[in-house]
Amino acid sequence: MDEVTYLVTLLDEYWETAVIALGSAIPAIHRVKPQIMDIRDMSSARNTTKPGRGGNRVRISAARETAGDNTTPSLDVIAVMQNSQTVEYPTRDWSVRNETHEMSISIRTKQDDRRTNDNARVAPSGSTFGRDRIENLYKIVRYIIETNRRGWFRSAGLEENIKHLVLGSRTDANDKKSRIFGYRINVTMKRFANSL
Repeated sequence: MDEVTYLVTLLDEYWETAVIALGSAIPAIHRVKPQIMDIRDMSSARNTTKPGRGGNRVRISAARETAGDNTTPSLDVIAVMQNSQTVEYPTRDWSVRNETHEMSISIRTKQDDRRTNDNARVAPSGSTFGRDRIENLYKIVRYIIETNRRGWFRSAGLEENIKHLVLGSRTDANDKKSRIFGYRINVTMKRFANSL
């Protein structure tokens, strides 16, 4: 699997575990599972009967949140993309390769009044609902990356030989006019000593 698919799969498969592990650090209203997507995916999230071009729009407002086991599926979005790759050959005979992959995780949510499937309004935490939601989604992503910082051991082995996951800088990406809150997180993934 490629690096973006690796990170999307890690976030998707580890999400429930992270929410359970964080316990009361995540308030009940923010125990949600967002749409986790590869930015290169061209399928449409808006219109499944006539998808059209797809890949260009994702609906994050007017969410109807239905409670799940430990988390509630939500229309918040986490998009994963690769920014760059660096390759180096650390030996004299160039027999091995080290790879560094710079990734971005973009988290988006909207300040809105959400409703459950029975049309009951989910009471937002005042004017700070979007800010609180984005903060809690970030805590879950941070937990997943930090827990797997020495590599993701899946099915009794190191997945894809990625030995380091390093959480980097975080920047705000807010659109106050559209009431969208966002974070962009940089993640570094490293592979060492790949034989040539």
